[in-house]
Amino acid sequence: MPLSRCSLSRRRLLLRLTLLVALPLARVSSAAAAASQPNIILIMADDLGFSDIGCYGGEIATPHLDTLAKNGLRYTQFYNPGRCCPTRASLMTGLYPHQAGVGHMVDAYAAPRRADFKSPAYTDRLSPQAPTIAEVLKPAGYRTFMVGKWHLGYRPEEWPAARGFDRSFVMIEGAMNYYGYGPQHSLPQGEQGTLPMVVDGTPFTPPLEGFFTTDAFTDHAIRYLRETRDGAAPFFLYFAHNAPHWPLHARPETIAKYRGKYRAGWDQIRERRYEELRKEGVIQSGWPLAPRPENLPAWTDLPPEKQDVWDSWMAVYAAQVEEMDTAIGRLLETLRETGQEKNTLILFFSDNGGAAERPLKTIADAPLGSREHYEGYAIDGAHVSSAPFRKTKKFSHEGGISSPLIAYWPAGIPAARQGQWVTDPGHVIDIMATCMDIAGVTWPKEWNGGRPTAVQGISLAPTFAGRGLERAEPLFWEHEGHRAVRHGDWKLVASFNEPWELYNLATDRTEMTNLASVHPEAVQRLSASYTTWAEAAGVKPWRVLPGIPGKAKK
Repeated sequence: MPLSRCSLSRRRLLLRLTLLVALPLARVSSAAAAASQPNIILIMADDLGFSDIGCYGGEIATPHLDTLAKNGLRYTQFYNPGRCCPTRASLMTGLYPHQAGVGHMVDAYAAPRRADFKSPAYTDRLSPQAPTIAEVLKPAGYRTFMVGKWHLGYRPEEWPAARGFDRSFVMIEGAMNYYGYGPQHSLPQGEQGTLPMVVDGTPFTPPLEGFFTTDAFTDHAIRYLRETRDGAAPFFLYFAHNAPHWPLHARPETIAKYRGKYRAGWDQIRERRYEELRKEGVIQSGWPLAPRPENLPAWTDLPPEKQDVWDSWMAVYAAQVEEMDTAIGRLLETLRETGQEKNTLILFFSDNGGAAERPLKTIADAPLGSREHYEGYAIDGAHVSSAPFRKTKKFSHEGGISSPLIAYWPAGIPAARQGQWVTDPGHVIDIMATCMDIAGVTWPKEWNGGRPTAVQGISLAPTFAGRGLERAEPLFWEHEGHRAVRHGDWKLVASFNEPWELYNLATDRTEMTNLASVHPEAVQRLSASYTTWAEAAGVKPWRVLPGIPGKAKK
């Protein structure tokens, strides 16, 4: 697409962002003809990097995800908003985070920032004026379920049971001890402990023994699927794993499988992933591996004792990912047992890139991976998870916003397409449109006394049949002042308080050659497009304020 088309008039973009419509999304004939109202399962990993799983170049054993990829589609350029709350808001509504009321985070630590902005684009819950996928599919006859991490509102009227889900078993907060208790996150009110988990609309306290989130979420999901085996109505399941988000929690026997495998070091591990992706054609030979972050030394310069610590962190992280894959395998087996696999669309993706955070709430001398141990793998591991790209979670460079996406649907993806890569750029905002498309659902004319903002994404269903996507509008990002706009192959991106950088992603996906000084006219056009979008979406200028969290680190 020519770069000149990136310059959209203010009037056109404002109309796009605020259009109030009630028209059905166009169906893709081949997908719609494959089956009437397919079942839909969305599986979202938490803090999983672009290259962590086996079918995306990683060394972690993920046989079930690899099988889905072999018999489905993999996407090379699928994006998310860059952080958990914003991504979940976009996923549920098909809107950009700010349009759904989650321009920042819903947690207590972001309260001063929300108070400073005083804006409906920055609130502590998903906007009640934005319908969720469950609320849109339910009137069309879908049974709606959710398990996993919600993180879109703490009050009962903001829980999944109040947002269209018939059944739900969720953690309300953004992180929790996988074992159910131990060193914990703080509640929004500031008390120590964990906000009770919720079964439907009732608080739930995990038992003291025999509880592990990855298994508990899967157990409930399987229970819900077995309830639908009568086939009386299609189902929609949103499975939001908290794995592999910190804390580093996994079973000792799974951890042991990976202990020592990361002694090769972060430099070699990243190079191996880069080479695997290059062999697959995801990375072109002309795109160099993004450099190691400046604050990390070369692996060979690290003392042996620190090398061993990193190996232990990565062993637990890898175990978390493998255990998530094992859980997905259990879910797939249930689909087969109940005869529902063929007519079920499964989409697997992540909410952001690797997380450079490292909470330190460990009880002294607690074994790594145990309930008393509460830490993350820091930038040391995050830059590996996000390889081969630059930067990590929160940032708008490719390492922060790029996600694997696997689409699996035996009845809707032709056999000739299975195992192929899709190169068209996609985004989490497209999932609402995709679900509506294949289900034949129309957008509500009114919602909570008003007319809902139009879905911002487009359906991914054409790619199931081998057709390209026709995206008229650019894609946009903003989080904590990190911002970007992509139109066609061109991407304009900047970190907080830094100047715009321009990249041609067709020749430089790893963002190594800044063309801003070479194409100043492109910078002007794309930045004008971004400014128009930001004003219409309610984005507030990010700034460092005394006592308010959110100062970005490079």
